[in-house]
Amino acid sequence: MAKSKPTISVIERRLQGPSVHRTSSQPIPLTEPDKWVLRWENSQIAPDHMWNIVHNLGWQYAEPADLDCDIAEIGAVVRDGRVVRGTRGDEVLMKMLTKDYKRIEKRKTEENIKQTFGKKPIKDAIVAGVAAEHGDRAADYVSKNVNAIKIRDQRGPEDSI
Repeated sequence: MAKSKPTISVIERRLQGPSVHRTSSQPIPLTEPDKWVLRWENSQIAPDHMWNIVHNLGWQYAEPADLDCDIAEIGAVVRDGRVVRGTRGDEVLMKMLTKDYKRIEKRKTEENIKQTFGKKPIKDAIVAGVAAEHGDRAADYVSKNVNAIKIRDQRGPEDSI
């Protein structure tokens, strides 16, 4: 059985939040809350979208037994053993193990940093910026001498993931 969390009234949650005009969405209660990461997927994006989500991206269909609340409370129903929402059941609740999700997110972050802050993309951007601002001769000079430019990542450990 899931651990009992202290309950807070809706009014109190609004008063404690950053703005009483807006309320943040609450996580879907799970029987094993730390085990899974959930997300809704729109099955109408493409005919093979759900196949891609499952077979290429590693998500699984969430099951009614995963939820620690009545399915109607989250605005969903069960169709063909899957938790769905929307008038036609277009949005499907998907789950992934938290440890796998964190590993994938970490790798995505590393790849984004490499693509954004890698030496070649930065040097290409410098040459393009010089060309736009100062013309082709200046860009040609910078292009030939760009290897003298040193680029270092100097973020502290608190910035790393």
